[in-house]
Order: sequence, then C-alpha cells, then structure tokens
Amino acid sequence: MPVAAPLTYNIAAIILGGTLLFAVALLTATAIGKNFRASVIDEQALADQPPPLPDPEKVATWWCRPLDWVGLALITGIFSLFGFSQILAGKDAVLEKITPMLVITNIIIVAFLVTMVLGMVAWRVRPVQWLGLRWKQWYWALLIGPSAVILMWTVLGLLNWCGYIAWMENLIGESSVQDAVKMLREGNDGLTVGLMALSAVLVAPLAEEVIFRGYIYPVAKKFSNVRIGMLFSALIFSLGHGNIPLLLPLFLLGLILAAAYEWTGSLWASISVHLCFNAATVAIQIAIRAGLLNIPEQMQ
Repeated sequence: MPVAAPLTYNIAAIILGGTLLFAVALLTATAIGKNFRASVIDEQALADQPPPLPDPEKVATWWCRPLDWVGLALITGIFSLFGFSQILAGKDAVLEKITPMLVITNIIIVAFLVTMVLGMVAWRVRPVQWLGLRWKQWYWALLIGPSAVILMWTVLGLLNWCGYIAWMENLIGESSVQDAVKMLREGNDGLTVGLMALSAVLVAPLAEEVIFRGYIYPVAKKFSNVRIGMLFSALIFSLGHGNIPLLLPLFLLGLILAAAYEWTGSLWASISVHLCFNAATVAIQIAIRAGLLNIPEQMQ
C-alpha cells in the first residue's frame, strides 16, 4: 500500500488528537462535576443519616491521591506520543526496520513504564491487594478469556462485513494490520518473529494490564465514576496503539478488559482476556504463515 499522503497523515492526527481531547475533556468535566456536587452537600443534613454502605465496586480506589492526576497525565501523555509516533513512522517498509534489538528495546521501555507505575503505587498499597492477585475464583478466567475473544472476533467480523474497516483504511490510506501482525506473518528473521510472539503473548498482556487497568482505570474512576473510568482507560488504550482503522475495535476491547477487571476485582481476569486475544492472533498468523489458513487481512 502506498505511503500515506500528508492529507491522510493530517486526518489520522486529527482523529487521534480528537480522541485524546475527548477523553481528557470527558474525565475533567466529570471530575469537576463530582467535586462540585460534593461541595454543595449539606454536612449538617447528613449528620443524622446512617453511615453509607460499603462500596460495592470490586476495584478499590481508596489508595488514589490527588497527586495521581500527575501520574495519570504522564502515562496518558506517554501513550499518546506512542500513538502519534505510529502515524509519523508510516506503515511501509516497516518489516525491514524491525530487528531483535528493536523488539528488546520496546520490551525494556514497557518494563520501565510498569516499574514506574509500581513505584508510584506500591508504597501505598501492596500489589497483591491493589491488583486483586489473590483471586479465589481464578477458574473463571478459563471462561472469561475465550468468551471475550469470541466476542471480539464477532465484532471484527461485523465491522469487516459492513465495510467499516475498509472505509477507514481508504480514509487513512493504510492497512489495518498492525506491524507486529505483519512481522509474525511475513518476517524472515526467526529470532525477531520469536521475540515478537513472546512480546505479544506475555509482555503486552501483563504490562498493559498493569498500566491501563491497574493504574489508569482506578485513578480515572476515583476522580469520576465507573463508566467514565472505563471509557477513559479504553480511549487511551486504543489511542496508544496508533492504529486508526482499528481504533473502534481496540476501544471496545479496552472496555471489555476494564469490565472484566471491575466485575471480578482481579487483574488476572483482564490479563486472561488480553493473553487469550493476543495468543489467538499469534496462532492465526502462524497458521497463515504455514499456509493452513487463508482469511481476509482485516480479520487478522
């Protein structure tokens, strides 16, 4: 596919910029409204009221502090830069640029971001408690993960069938297939392909869930509410991938991941969904590479 013209770059940047502005405006407006409502409550009128019931939501936010606005802005800014850098890099001749060292460097960067998030939170609450890692109903992951994958494949199939993905590809002037997927399917260097598969199946699910669902979601939820927290974390998740044709399905995946975390109270649930989705994608690319499957590019 030809290199996107400046006009298509501008369209892509406008879409990503608009997504970022909408996410920030949505969270900020909700937080301001929440603080305003809290400020007008008549404390005297509430003095004789019984204490409120415990928070029924399973993802705790008590550890969040006003300083987390800074952390939230920092992480949002970093992943926004990742998204915009994907547009500026373009999509052509990218396979030749992906080397084992580049993949390892990306893994190190992601590991640094996870360490940064852990450093911001771990001194306030133990990670086991913060992320709900002692999940007694862990066996639910065996159902939640595959079910979410089937749901996402159904969504992608519908979007492909109705022409949405093809329309977005024509609008932007580039394929919806991500660089990692191209490398898995077409790469010639076995070490690079292996490292990419490892990154997709293990590194990405663990790291991105700690960052997006472990930190961004509860902080956004603390300053707004559950729905806005889910929307904000999903928007930043989709934006950070820098894939405009897949912006909508990535946003929906982000919602599913946040809902899995909120529903179970354990990050293992969202990790299982993310891992199953990425593992299925890697398996499909290997099957295509081996000539065992022949499916539309948009469905890969």
